[in-house]
Amino acid sequence: MARLNAVGELVGDVDRMFVRRLGIDEHRFRKVRYARGRNGKVVRIEPWSIVFTDLDTGKILDIVDGRRGATVRKWLKSRPRYWRQRVQFVAIDMSSEFRKAVRETLPKAKISVDHFHVIARANLMITQVRRRRSHEVHERRGRAADPAYKYRKLLTCNLENLSITQVERLKLILESDPELGVIYGIKEHVRQLLKTRDIHEFQSRWAVLEKSVRATKMVEAKSLFRTLTAWRSQLLVFIRTRLTNARSEAANLTAKNLKRIGRGYRNHGHYRRRTLLCLSSRNRNLIDLC
Repeated sequence: MARLNAVGELVGDVDRMFVRRLGIDEHRFRKVRYARGRNGKVVRIEPWSIVFTDLDTGKILDIVDGRRGATVRKWLKSRPRYWRQRVQFVAIDMSSEFRKAVRETLPKAKISVDHFHVIARANLMITQVRRRRSHEVHERRGRAADPAYKYRKLLTCNLENLSITQVERLKLILESDPELGVIYGIKEHVRQLLKTRDIHEFQSRWAVLEKSVRATKMVEAKSLFRTLTAWRSQLLVFIRTRLTNARSEAANLTAKNLKRIGRGYRNHGHYRRRTLLCLSSRNRNLIDLC
């Protein structure tokens, strides 16, 4: 076991690797547990892991126990100065703690926000408005008899991917409730904003989105726009580089699959070493290590 641990530490020696584009993402290490604390109260324990990925190769650099920004800050600070100076771009989801940690430890690196999470935030805005309108109009939650509930998935789909029948159903939803029509238009403005490829087009699309949000009184739309404003500089980096966290998400899926093969892990150290060893062995066609 000592030899296995030594090999695992050697494989996970990140300081010897040249990383130009870094991806940071988290996933759940094991199921949620409940434990009784010293004061007698039941405490909810959520075991999360943070995965650091080389976005150029898709290789998992390390898996760290934790979820907060302090964990990211500690891991980055433990890297040598020459390693940190090489990192030019960092891709993250919409986590303000991760962003703050990266800014403090990698001040020269540019941060890109994953557009998938921006679209997910816009779709959440539509869901919130749909649920609110259902309680305001019908004084109950949505039912299958309501078009907005029956075809609710169409509100989050890309308009260009819908069939003729689906477009007709979507029109039925939007015509039945003006607020849903307005909020759907704002969601489409966000999609068009993320499709831009240069700064001038981005500024133009941003002005259209801002005008649409100011024209409405819906708090959901204004909340989304405040979030986008707070992440505007990271959105601009995404527009310039098109850098996403897709390879980090793929690395998360690989780690989860290895966890399922092992029927789960209780010890995070064993989970980390096994994942690093398996991925290293796959790169060398030595699957028997897994």
